[in-house]
Parts: sequence; C-alpha cells; structure tokens
Amino acid sequence: LGRICSQYYCTVETMSTYNSLLKPTLSQIELLRVFSLSSEFKYLTVREEEKLELQKLMERVPIPIKETIEEPSAKVNVLLQSYISQLKLDGLALMADMVYVTQSAGRLMRAIYEIVLHRSWAQLADRCLNMCKMIDKR
Repeated sequence: LGRICSQYYCTVETMSTYNSLLKPTLSQIELLRVFSLSSEFKYLTVREEEKLELQKLMERVPIPIKETIEEPSAKVNVLLQSYISQLKLDGLALMADMVYVTQSAGRLMRAIYEIVLHRSWAQLADRCLNMCKMIDKR
C-alpha cells in the first residue's frame, strides 16, 4: 500500500480509507462512494448557492447516489459523474470544484485499481479499470 500511495501521490488518510472500505463485492455505486470519500476532497464544501444545481445534477447522473446533497462526498460523486457524462454546469464555483475533482480523479481511481489488482479481486478490478478509462477518455 505504501508503494501505491507514493506512486500515485495519495495521502495516508486516503489509503487508510481505501484499505478499510474496499471489498471484493463492491458495486459501481459503492466504488464511486469510496472514491468520493478520499481525503484529497476534504476541503470541498457544499455552498448554499450550489445546492439547487447539485440537486438537479443528482437527478440526471447515471449512477444513483446514496448520500444527501449536504455531504461533500455526494458533491464529489455528482461532479465526477457529471464530468464523465459531459453534463453542463452553470455555476462558476461548481466548475472550479469540478476541475479540482477531475484533476485528481484519474490518479486516485488508478490507485484504487492498483490496490484491487494486488488483492486479486477480478470483478472489482474490471469495474475499476472501466472507471479509469471513463475518466481518462471522458
């Protein structure tokens, strides 16, 4: 884990989160949830003026989100799915946050993929690799 952490420039908290939450039977919904709980996004907050737009985006994203719109992890999840689905954003603050999320997304998802690959979880590795491709190719 340490090698993967240093190779993908992940924080120790992120690696700890991945280590505790990754299970061989994770669905696509849960995989995105684990990604959105990365400590790299701990400073992203849900602003009052973004709630309405985030709610609209939450209804349009392809993979349902379990968290409420108040949680920062839900915001990260919505922004990543919006980026992959090429949904349009209105707010400038939301666009800035999306740029921040998407800059880290490929690197963090690749780190999750490496962890899963080292654990020999084939189905989850396939899901992670597909997610990595979606992020890279949009």
